[in-house]
Amino acid sequence: MTEILDHVVLPSTDPDLIRHATELVVSTQFGSPSMVQRKLRLGWAQVQQLFAQLEAAGVVGAADGGRAREVLFRTDQIADALAAVETADAGADADVLTFRPRVDMTKPPLAPADDDQDDDDLEDTADEEEDEDGEVLEGEVYLADELALEDDPEGDAPWINPMLLTKEGRRARARYLQRRGRRKLRRWVKRQTTVRGVVPSAWRGGRRIQGWVVGTEGATARAAEQHAKMLASAASKATRQAQFALRQREEKKKAADKAGQDARLALVQATAMKTTAHKKIGMRATLALGPFAVADLAAYGYEGGLGLCAALLVNVGVLAYGGRTPNLDAEGLEALEREELGMPEKFELGMTVRAFEQMLHQALTEDLGIAIQALRIKPQTWGFEVDITFHRQTPAKLSEGLDKLEACLPGVRTNSILLQQSARARNEAVLRIPGDNPWQAVPPLPYRAPGSVTTANLHTAQIGADMSGRPLALPGKRTSVGIVGKPRSGKSTLIRASVDALTACEDRIVVGIDLGSYGAGFGPYTKNLHALGRTTAEARRILEWALEIGQNRPKLFNRLGMGLNWESSKKRPGITVIVDEFPALVTAAKLEAQAVQAARQAARRDSEAESPEPFLRLDELCQQIHLTSAKSDVVLLVGSQGYTKDRIGPNTWLSELPAQLMCACDVDDTKLIMGGGAMAQGWRPDRLLPAMGDQVNDAGVAYVTAGGAYTEPIPYRACILSDEESDRRATERLKAGLPQLDAESAAFVTDDLADLAGHLADEWDQDEDEAAVPALIALAREAFEMAGDPNGLRAEELAEYLGKLDPDWELENFADGDARVAALRAAIKAVLDPRDEEWTTTSFRPAPGAGTVKGYRLKDLKEITGEA
Repeated sequence: MTEILDHVVLPSTDPDLIRHATELVVSTQFGSPSMVQRKLRLGWAQVQQLFAQLEAAGVVGAADGGRAREVLFRTDQIADALAAVETADAGADADVLTFRPRVDMTKPPLAPADDDQDDDDLEDTADEEEDEDGEVLEGEVYLADELALEDDPEGDAPWINPMLLTKEGRRARARYLQRRGRRKLRRWVKRQTTVRGVVPSAWRGGRRIQGWVVGTEGATARAAEQHAKMLASAASKATRQAQFALRQREEKKKAADKAGQDARLALVQATAMKTTAHKKIGMRATLALGPFAVADLAAYGYEGGLGLCAALLVNVGVLAYGGRTPNLDAEGLEALEREELGMPEKFELGMTVRAFEQMLHQALTEDLGIAIQALRIKPQTWGFEVDITFHRQTPAKLSEGLDKLEACLPGVRTNSILLQQSARARNEAVLRIPGDNPWQAVPPLPYRAPGSVTTANLHTAQIGADMSGRPLALPGKRTSVGIVGKPRSGKSTLIRASVDALTACEDRIVVGIDLGSYGAGFGPYTKNLHALGRTTAEARRILEWALEIGQNRPKLFNRLGMGLNWESSKKRPGITVIVDEFPALVTAAKLEAQAVQAARQAARRDSEAESPEPFLRLDELCQQIHLTSAKSDVVLLVGSQGYTKDRIGPNTWLSELPAQLMCACDVDDTKLIMGGGAMAQGWRPDRLLPAMGDQVNDAGVAYVTAGGAYTEPIPYRACILSDEESDRRATERLKAGLPQLDAESAAFVTDDLADLAGHLADEWDQDEDEAAVPALIALAREAFEMAGDPNGLRAEELAEYLGKLDPDWELENFADGDARVAALRAAIKAVLDPRDEEWTTTSFRPAPGAGTVKGYRLKDLKEITGEA
């Protein structure tokens, strides 16, 4: 409002010019015509007319010679001043513009002056009024920008600390206050040995009172007395020299006389100054020490000796308060204050915001050397959330120093601090420092009745939550999901949580493949799967079935009126293929490819052999499903121990899946999924700790990226459910019936997976004792019975008998006998490891007196089956 106008000069009666002048005068509180002339670039006559109008409107006072006029409005009354100017009417004689009255749409209508006036005659004039000519003025109410409330996080914060809303938070707060009280007491006791103790402070306070009592007069008198003594000593010395002088005796005698005169004069002055100082010192001593004496005498007269002791303690306290600040330089005083008041000794849930802010600020600025512009601490039930504004820096430096920050905050768990780049500004970030139990807000898996979820609302089915309790729900409609993490990072926990939501869908067919743990990762939900591939042949059958449907469903889009994508429904369900332990599938694909290649090389020796059909490996089938079947709502959910080539070979397409869950994994996996600069923005799954033994650590915790719903680096934890409740839900959904493939899609495939589905149903319908024996072990027991129950069988012999009982173990399915034996050993180990059992090859005698051979013993097999 104080800028110089750069537009064309307006006449002095122009409304805009009058408003500019009013704002200028009121905002500067300086009613100077010369200032207005210079700022608005007006002539002197125009300024005089302008001030005449402002005076008529009551904005400025009357002219007072050459002085500036008085401004009658304050700076916060600019709106009132403008209203007064616009409604002013100086009369017809003056050359002043008369303004049309502005309708105040924010005020209610005035009450009628006549009490007898009928209430029905009153009309609401807040929306329209009439001027003198009878013209109706209409308008809308606008709220001025300066009246609108701005964002005020401090003012909008709750009155009650969120940590005190829970019983655990109140208990933590009480424990923290008790510990802080004990620490304050220990610091007070320790302070008594420093310059801030009670006795040194009281002595220092007494010295300061004494200095005030003596004052400048006493100091001057003391200095004059010392000066007089010095001159007297010099005069006495000069006199002795004059008495015994042999040369220049007269000159030395004159010098002695002059020194004596100076000494006598200084003595007279010192005596006069001392007399004057005694009077003033007495007055000050009475004012300073009189209250002490009166209080001591009154206490002694009222309570005797006890009262006198109490009064003396009060005197000492007053003196200590007066001497509370030691006489130290700035550095020494700062060191003393830091030692006494100091930093909090340890980070604890329940500590005050001020103490935590002091600890964090020192760690960031002094220890890490980060320039901080602002810190805002927000206590949560799980710990502290900190909004940081950096000064000309990005959060990259802090992201690299999180380990050092944890070292500078004693009590913070290793690899627990979380950093999040703010989406509002590059120099802003959110720092989360959790306590001992940050996941207390994560609920168990919510109950979902059979058929209560659909593919359309699958993104609302909660499978996890963050530390604040915000739910995690993954999209499942035409969206593939990847879960990556180290062993024991909780991938299976997240898969089971996802399967709980998928199997509750009324329009979803769920099939699984697990070549690494023989289906153990699905837990009780195995009975809700339409098919489960635990061998290479079963996995190929399922993947080819899903790919065939996914590639042929687009032929039905127009016929069924679905448009450009498959719309899943109860009548026409979608398909989700869950692949657990993807590296094991890649290994199996390599072995299978080698066997097929060897078989084709043998077939080429026959000139009459036909050209081989195209062969896709198991991992290539998964890739084709991802690339070609999303429109058909045939999607993947893949769990892998890593995305690097040493884990999954050339299958780097896994890092391109639209939804990713990153559990505890390597830095390379994070860069493959999010890019090189993601870690500086807070994507740090490499800081998560997998489970170790009985310590859960960060198992089941993952960073999630899925379209626009999950774009911030916030970790989520899977909702956990007990095995008993999971089994109960799975049994309930199995009894309710599983969704069936629509007839249109079934026409594209020859294999309807009915035998695999029946195999799963038969397995789960067995008695508990029978179900306890894995199918492969039961098949091996039949092989021993076929061989006549010998003491043992060599691996080659056992594989040959298995080939007679199960087509999957026939030699044609493998490159040679060695490949079949290797696959048998891997399968036996995979099915027995979850049971903490083993069946390995040992030495035995096939017959009495025969030599020992190495193979699988019947005795060990009977211990596994419970026959021993």
